[in-house]
Formats: sequence, structure tokens, C-alpha cells
Amino acid sequence: MLAAVEARLEAQVPELTNRVRKAKDFASLIASGRTPASPLVAYVVPTGLQGQPAQLATGYFAQPVVRGVSVILMLQSASEGQRALERLDAFLEDVYAAICGWAPGDEVGVFEIARAAVVPSGTGVLNYQIDFRINDQLRIST
Repeated sequence: MLAAVEARLEAQVPELTNRVRKAKDFASLIASGRTPASPLVAYVVPTGLQGQPAQLATGYFAQPVVRGVSVILMLQSASEGQRALERLDAFLEDVYAAICGWAPGDEVGVFEIARAAVVPSGTGVLNYQIDFRINDQLRIST
């Protein structure tokens, strides 16, 4: 699912072309204590799974779940980052429009926004985290 979200952002949000990174890159960045080399970058990270009551049947297990994915935008006031900051509201709307109402596969639902907010960094970089969620179902033959 993460790769599909990454590809969707790259395809639908022009400012993010070649600027979408994986969760492992975000983990490495945080561990290093540095800021991104690019003035504008988006990290796509999994944010968990919330289960609902399961449905049991002979030879079958099904459980509704809500999957979480976050897009963490990091913007610096330089070149591409400056352009995104100048049109921040429109840029964020482009990100929302790329993901909301879309499902990457055979999920039961479509993505919706769970929360979006500035995350303080203290590094001179604007960090904006958008938490998306999608209803799905875990299905297992027993």
C-alpha cells in the first residue's frame, strides 16, 4: 500500500515529482538528526492498524481493520520549497485531493483524512503531517 501512495503522490502532485521518499528514509533522517537535503520532500510512513470485532466462520476468519498511512511534508524556504510555501493552502489541497477518495487496491473503503497538523521541528523546516486512514478487511482461510 505504501508504494501505491508514493506513486500516487508523485503522479498527482507536480511539486512532489521525484521528492517522495520511503519510511526507511524518514527513519534514517530522524536518526541522523539532520534536515533533508532537498528543500521539499514527502515521506510516506505506515501509522498502524486498528482492528474491529472479528467475524468467525468454519475455515474462515475476517476482521474489519482501519489502516493508517501518514504523509510527512518537510518544506524549507528555498527554491521548490519556497514555491510550495507561497502557495501552501493550494499545495496541501493538491496532496489531499491526490489521496482522499482513492483506494490503491481491493480495500473495502477509500482513503480519508484522519488528521493534519504542523509538527514542530525546531530546525527551521516546516513539518506538516497528514494522517490518512482507509477501511479494509483482514481475511484468512483457517
